[in-house]
Parts: sequence; C-alpha cells; structure tokens
Amino acid sequence: MSSPDTAPPQVTLSIPGLGSSGLSAAPAVKIALIGLLVLIMLIPMALVGGVISDREAYQQKALAGFRASWGPAQSVLGPILVVPFLTGSRYHEQRQYLHVAANRLVVTARLDPEIRKRGLFHAVVYGAEAELSGQFLIPADALASEPDAQPLWDESYIMLGATDLRALPPDPGLLWKNETLALGDASAQGTSSCGDIFLMTAHPNLAAAPAPDLAIPFETTLALRGTDALRVVPIGRQIDVTMSGPWATPGFGSEISPARYTIDDSGFEANWRVASNVETGRWVWNSTVGPDCGNGSYAALQPEGQIGTELLEPVPTYRMVERSAKYGVLFLVLSFLTYFLFETVARIRIHLVQYGLLGLSISLFALLLISFAEPLGFASAYGLSSVAILAQASLFTASVTRRPKLAGLFALVLAGLFGFLYIVLSLESFALLAGAVALFLVLSAVMVVTRRIDWSSRTAGLRAEAAP
Repeated sequence: MSSPDTAPPQVTLSIPGLGSSGLSAAPAVKIALIGLLVLIMLIPMALVGGVISDREAYQQKALAGFRASWGPAQSVLGPILVVPFLTGSRYHEQRQYLHVAANRLVVTARLDPEIRKRGLFHAVVYGAEAELSGQFLIPADALASEPDAQPLWDESYIMLGATDLRALPPDPGLLWKNETLALGDASAQGTSSCGDIFLMTAHPNLAAAPAPDLAIPFETTLALRGTDALRVVPIGRQIDVTMSGPWATPGFGSEISPARYTIDDSGFEANWRVASNVETGRWVWNSTVGPDCGNGSYAALQPEGQIGTELLEPVPTYRMVERSAKYGVLFLVLSFLTYFLFETVARIRIHLVQYGLLGLSISLFALLLISFAEPLGFASAYGLSSVAILAQASLFTASVTRRPKLAGLFALVLAGLFGFLYIVLSLESFALLAGAVALFLVLSAVMVVTRRIDWSSRTAGLRAEAAP
C-alpha cells in the first residue's frame, strides 16, 4: 500500500506520429494538421471577403447617387425623320409611320472628364459637347411597299435625343436646311422615349414631299453631362463618330470597334466609321407606332450594340483589392510551407498555434488593403499594407525561430510574394502566364529543398547520407 505522501503515477497518452507536445513529429502527419489549419483559416479570410463586398456595394450606391444627381451613362440618338401615312380604304384606314434615318450622320464629341468624390467614394463624371451634323436623303421608293399610301407630310417631324437632357440650354434648336427649328418635348407624339433615350422633336413644316434624292442638311449641338460612358446609337446609312478627351485610360468595350484611335498620357481620340445600320440592316423602315427606334428592333439601343467610349479608372480600386484577396490562400499556403521547411530542414519546432497566428496576420492583408485604398488609392495602400504585414510576420518569425537568418529568409520570401502579386495585378493580360510560371518555379524549389526528407520518420529530419 502506498503512503499518503506518495503522488499517484502520471499517465501519458502516446499517439503514433505525435510528440509529447501534441505536435506531429512525422512530416506527413504535420502536413495533414497544417492542411486542416489552412481550412480553418478560410473562415477569417471569408469574413474579410465579406467586408470587401460590403465596401464595393457602398461604392455602387455612391455611383448610383452620382448618376442621379449629375447624369447617367449617356446614349445619343441622331435625327430620324418620321412621316405618318395612311393605308387602306376610306372606311378602314390604318395609320402607319415611315422612318428615315440620316443618309449621313457625323458626330463629334469632346469630353471633359473629372473624378468627383463623396466621402471615401468616387465616380468618373464628364461634361460633353456633341455636335451632330449630316444630311437626309429621302429615297423615291421609300413607300414602294405601300402602293396605296397617303403620306401626311405636313404632320412629319424629326426626332432625336439622349439618355439625360438636363444639361441642354433652355431653347435648343436644330438647323434644317437654312432654318432653325425649335426642339421640344416628344410627348405629343404619343411617347417621349425610345428605351432609355428621352426624345425631342422638331417640325420641318413640309407641305409636300421633298424632291427625290434631294440632300437636306442638318446640324445641332447637344450639351450633355454623364457618368462613366458616352455612346452613340448606330442608326443611319453612313455613320462617322469621333470622340476625344483628356483621359489616358479609355475603353471601347462594345461590339463596334473604332476604325482608328490614339491614346497617350494627354488623352485619347477615337474614330468609328460604320456603313449602314449594323443592327437593323436598314436606314428606312415602316412601323405601326411612332416614334420607333431601330426598325422595330431595340438591339441598337443596348450599350453593347452602340458606338462609344468608357472612361475607365486608371486603377480600379475595388476590383484590384478583390483580385488581391483571391491570392490570400496562396500566401497562406506558401507561408505555412516556409515554416514547415524551417521545421524539417533547420530542425526548428513550431507549434500549430504559431502557425495559426501567422495565418491570421496574412489574412489581415486584404482588410488593411481595402481600408487604406479608399482614402489613399490602391498603389499607396498596397505599399503600406504589405510593409505592415511583412514587418509583423517577420518579427513574429524571429521570436518563434530565434534565428535572425531564418527570420530574414522568411521576410525575403514574403516580400517576394508581395512583389509577385503586385506585378501580376499590373500585368492584366499576362497575369495567368506570370502566375503559372511563378508557381512552377516555387514547386521546383520545394522539390529541391525537400528531396532528402524522410516522410515516414518520426524524427522529421533529413535522411542520413549513406556511407560509401
């Protein structure tokens, strides 16, 4: 019988592959535990991703506010002559409308863009003067499909418009031949819009049909204010559009590419030349409703079917932050891999809790980036965030390993990762190629470093060199 002063024997639970500290001594088991930790680290990364999504949603709300107060992305519709006509017998008359788009439409627009801020959020807005000129030519066979048609030339009108007309002067006009016609609200014609385009109308006072194939010149200027983009609806027989402005990062992201363009630090100039109406295939058409834009098809009224320029941000902050956050898992895995190599090659014992603290540090990068990017811009925010995480993680590594050389090596690895990510984000077109080559090189380096590790050994060390 043991004496009362004798302490009871301690029971030690021994699990194959685990050391007395609860850590994995076998490399394969340690890697499994690190993999589990990576999955756990996805939780804080997901939370940070939610914050980024929320901030991007706030930016979209702010952008909607700019569009409401200043003006939306503008689409301009050139002049279209609308001539009502009657068909059928006297007792069963039907009213239809002949639409004749410009035989030649020339649009010259000069944009004056600027960035406006509201709190931490911003938008690219512009003022523009769009000069529309050209000529109408009414074909002699315009109503050939309706042999009994009775044109009502005295009721004909010209319609044109844009998405937002608030910037127009009080009394806008249209020069038709040598006469200035007043432009007014189109609601008297039964509708005041074509899709998202608000219409104005002018009455040319035609007492009879113009001479066949007689060119009728026209000219007008529209003062516009908008956000992000300016486009022209491609309805006409021959269309020539020129846009320019002091903006170094324009985009021409529609189905109709410019025939030529120049872009430099001082701005851009782009020119489009379109033969016929590419969306409808016609520049003269009939309809049972007036006004009718695009031969009954509204495809030309969609942004992707129009001619135009987008004023892209030089550095799209939220898109760049979102792309940076997607590389968080890669940073996490490579950082953990570096710690694991310290353990296996340099014989340093690192606890899983220390792995976890390092993972939390890496996870904070995207949160710091979005926090700094809103007031400072992406480039400055990236520099500050990467330096902060680099300093924190490297000093922590120095305290964990107690070897300055290993801490310096880890700092070099992490700095290389941040530099690599910034280059990938900047390349845009070659991001996939750069990422694939970099991952191949990293994997090759890991293979070289770990080629002598005995993965089944509980000592987690290198295989002894065989004696000759």
